[in-house]
Amino acid sequence: MSTKLDSIDDLKTRARGGMVSSLFAISDGLADLGHETAVKSDVKVGGVTQAGTRWITEYDDEPFDVLVCNRGVGMGDPHINAKKRVLWTHDLPHVGFIPNPKIMNAFSATVFMSGYAERIWRTFYPTIGKSWTIPNGVNRELFYPREKDPDYMIYASAPNRGTDRLPLIFAATKTRTGRPLYMRAYTNMAKLHPNECKDDSYVQNYKTCQEAGIEVMDPVPQTELAEELGRAGVMVMPTIYPEICSNIILQSLASGTPVFTTGDLGSAPEWIKHGRNGMLTQYQPHDYMVYQIEMVRNLVKVISNPRVHRKMMMKAAQTKGIYTWKQVVSQWNKMLSRLS
Repeated sequence: MSTKLDSIDDLKTRARGGMVSSLFAISDGLADLGHETAVKSDVKVGGVTQAGTRWITEYDDEPFDVLVCNRGVGMGDPHINAKKRVLWTHDLPHVGFIPNPKIMNAFSATVFMSGYAERIWRTFYPTIGKSWTIPNGVNRELFYPREKDPDYMIYASAPNRGTDRLPLIFAATKTRTGRPLYMRAYTNMAKLHPNECKDDSYVQNYKTCQEAGIEVMDPVPQTELAEELGRAGVMVMPTIYPEICSNIILQSLASGTPVFTTGDLGSAPEWIKHGRNGMLTQYQPHDYMVYQIEMVRNLVKVISNPRVHRKMMMKAAQTKGIYTWKQVVSQWNKMLSRLS
């Protein structure tokens, strides 16, 4: 039997690393609109949120209006009684998510978070039927431009998303601009994957960043992260990971912080327009030194020109295609209304 939880935050805390926060916003938003909503996730936490969304971990014979399946649910859990079943592809596809591709026929619709996500998932599972593209949202009450410090460089991601490249990029940019630049690197990898972070390479990454003068920071609450993003002059993401819809990119742009990252990788180019609200490299990280040189050149080009930098920060805050969570839920609601 599901247990009534004191708050949504209680369930988030029990979930692995808070990775289901966007799914809370969507499922609870649908519940607030009157849908009897259930979530079946690979995050093994059950309960009922204050909005009335039921998180299912085992058999549940209650009827639901909407069942949202996060990433993949094995054989589709056909025993769950739901009028509409939506697969939310909240990650890159993996054979363990849905071992039998035919189970895709059990879903009323699939939601992709970017055009890139759709291309990848349809390549992996060609039997996908009806689909909608609905990205993640941004809490605009938190993420907005503050008084900017153009010398503040920020990184927020996991260490396997580029921390090993930060020291050279930071040092070279600082030398070439002659500016009193400083950098803070926020990483959540240690909480999400603690065993991996015991590896010597990750420990060395932290030490090398610190030796280069970069402040390596632990994860912080969204309220504090929003303040940091709002003040920062640039977001530096020398990543090798193809994000399907990066929350940190959306939050940075909403905060008026231009994003400097890898071009032609994942969904980043769907939001970042080179030279307008950020900069994208032409080279990939496997072109090791030339990639980092290009990243440095992009940063120096902008940071060294205050007028260009101010304009880019303004354009970042005006980026199209970044929605509030209320708007995202509205898109989900519109999709559900079109399903039989």
